This record gives sequence, structure tokens and C-alpha cells, in this order.
Amino acid sequence: MMSSLRDHYPMSRLCAVLDLPRSSAYYGPKPGEDRSILEALVKVAGEWTTYGYRRLTKQLQREGYIVNSKLVRRLMHELGIVGKAPERKPRTTDSGHAYPRYPNLVEGLEVTRPDEVWVADITSTAARRSIIPIRGCNMPPRPTSRC
Repeated sequence: MMSSLRDHYPMSRLCAVLDLPRSSAYYGPKPGEDRSILEALVKVAGEWTTYGYRRLTKQLQREGYIVNSKLVRRLMHELGIVGKAPERKPRTTDSGHAYPRYPNLVEGLEVTRPDEVWVADITSTAARRSIIPIRGCNMPPRPTSRC
């Protein structure tokens, strides 16, 4: 439609009426521009079945193709050869350890006044590279903390 009206009206006015950016009026996809890269990707992915998009990108670059990881990821997605992420099993509390289990000393205790019993749960969780202690709400508050 725009090509037929292009001779009679300025392109900026056509784009304004159709509510399109001017760049999309001039852009035309080139069919088959990724064909040679696609064939090379199929060949390399067949040879190296465990490679992901990063390694396939590097391998294609070694073979002389000018590609980046975004192109390889898009082509892999179109071909349906995107690798499946490993299934992660959540870690929960391990109660089957060899350490002793201590009795609950306040289970049957009747609390009659404030500050008679303080209870703390010393628990920690592993972050990426360190261990972070988790502070429970039943501990006495520190001046700078909220619970």
C-alpha cells in the first residue's frame, strides 16, 4: 500500500497517517541472508551436540563466520535446538545428619512475666559465596533491625 502511495505523498506524511515510524517504511527484510550461517550452525550443532549457544558462537567464529551470540541464539530457537536448562532440585533441611538433636527446654515451661524466656533459632543459609545467618522474630530486637 505504501509503495503505491509513495509517488503521490511524502513518506513522512504517510507514516504519520498510518502511525508508523519512518524507519519501518524503508526497511525490507532480505530473504535468505542467514542461509549460509544457518547451514553452518546445523552442521556444527550436529557435530557438537552438547554445545550451547556460547560455544556454538565461538566455533562458528573460528570457522570464519561473522556471527554474534544473539544471532546464534535466534537461529537455534528457530531450529528448535535450544538446550534445556538442568532441572534444579531445591535443597531443604537435612534432618538425617549425624549431629546430636538437643531437647526443647522451654516446651512445658509456663511463662509468667516478660523477659523470663528468650528463644533463639540459630539457622543459616548458604548464599553464593558466603553463609548468611537468619534471625528469627522471636529473638530480642537489636536497635537497627526490624522483624
